[in-house]
Amino acid sequence: MEKMINCFNEEVEFDGCPGCAFANHHFELPCGMAYENENFTLAQDWELPIQGFMVLAPKKHIEKLNEFTDSERNEMFEMVNKIIIILREVKICDKFNIIFEEKENRHFHVWIMPRHDWMKKLTDDIIGNIDVIFEYAKSNFRNEENYKKINEITSIIKKDMKKITINGRDING
Repeated sequence: MEKMINCFNEEVEFDGCPGCAFANHHFELPCGMAYENENFTLAQDWELPIQGFMVLAPKKHIEKLNEFTDSERNEMFEMVNKIIIILREVKICDKFNIIFEEKENRHFHVWIMPRHDWMKKLTDDIIGNIDVIFEYAKSNFRNEENYKKINEITSIIKKDMKKITINGRDING
């Protein structure tokens, strides 16, 4: 059994790949799943209490971008676009870093990371100093006020993602 500390500072246990465990509902997050369809899950980043920091992952165990079908990859990019539109509409921020992460024996996933003003005050190079950003968030944002805002953002995304269509096709599972 593996363990991690989620963004709400709670211990979560899972077997094997955390992406597979989450996609199969073997554990829940306090703010819940923001969106789910037959191919993907979307949630607030599990470990980092950064408002609007979302993780989009395939339900099936895929480790590399090139393992997606063309249709799945197109759907993923359309979803990233929709998520950013929603986050901009609710004034999370204007700019985002989109990070594709491939890990050995772990799920491929997309980080949709808002570029908050507090990040720019810490460093001019957010990606190059991402560990600094993450440690700052863990040290400064594990509090009730921030958790409340994260839950509000997740609720908005849950509501607005239900309206998503790609190429005129409803993709909701």
